[in-house]
Amino acid sequence: MKAGGELVTAAGEALREIGDDVLHIDEHVKSIVTSAREQSTGLNEINTAISQMDQVTQKNAAMVEETNAASHALATDADSLIHLIQTFKIGEGMNARSTPREATAVSHPKPSPARSLIGKVAGAFSGGATARAMAAPAGDNWEEF
Repeated sequence: MKAGGELVTAAGEALREIGDDVLHIDEHVKSIVTSAREQSTGLNEINTAISQMDQVTQKNAAMVEETNAASHALATDADSLIHLIQTFKIGEGMNARSTPREATAVSHPKPSPARSLIGKVAGAFSGGATARAMAAPAGDNWEEF
């Protein structure tokens, strides 16, 4: 009996150690599950980022094609414009690429021919001062509409 009791005690010790080991294994499995979930979340985020980068790359490629087509069209239009401009004859002393002249300032505005004509017509009919006043240059009496 004594031997049987010792065997029962030894079996109880072995079962307790097995139970402790099972608890440690359970903790390790839980940490593995947590790590796997975190990795899965990270991989999903990476997949989303790669998909977005792919979309942006496709959009950029489309814009490059559009820009390329537009630049070719612009070059063609520029060539056509050059050919059209070459049909015009420019004076011998002039160069097609010459710089434009600067505008000169006008010191006095030219009198209006219409005003002098109004003055003559009105003077012929009435001969009064009103006609001469209408025909007089406006000077600084201009008003904006």
